[in-house]
Amino acid sequence: MRTTPVTAAAALAVTGFLLTGCGTSSDHGAHPGDDEPFVGPSLAAFDPCSALSQSDLQHVGVTAPGEPVDENGEVGCDFRGDDEYLLRISKAEQTDLAAWKAQRGGFNAFQPNQVGAHPGISAVPSGAEFSWCRQIVGAGDGSVSVEIKYTAENGPADAETCDKALQVAQVLEPNLP
Repeated sequence: MRTTPVTAAAALAVTGFLLTGCGTSSDHGAHPGDDEPFVGPSLAAFDPCSALSQSDLQHVGVTAPGEPVDENGEVGCDFRGDDEYLLRISKAEQTDLAAWKAQRGGFNAFQPNQVGAHPGISAVPSGAEFSWCRQIVGAGDGSVSVEIKYTAENGPADAETCDKALQVAQVLEPNLP
């Protein structure tokens, strides 16, 4: 069988094309996750104290700046509300919604929901001395929580508290990864 110059050139081109598609994971053609697990957006840059604008804070009844807190592996910010409530916005970079679901026994009420484009959980902690609700929002590989706490003497019922936590979370949600 004779090989013509056109056939030889075509064979070389096909061989070269095939070889360029079989590179290492550092090639530009490699797909994310081929050698490493996919990692979602990080909460590292999310700052709970500056997550809401001053206008957004005023909209939810907060006029004073927040105070940073670090509690149980959650970095957050406490804001005092005008009507005697505490608003805490916190992030848990290593605690996703599945981890919260595993802690379901620590809550009197625990209801999965949706906050904008993010899945969430509305939860009332067990044994709280307050009218207290936590709206948890899945974000990145972790979660962000909006907690509303009223003292037992002057706070509304938990359902109203959870509604307020959800409203604040909905204002916050567009700022989440």
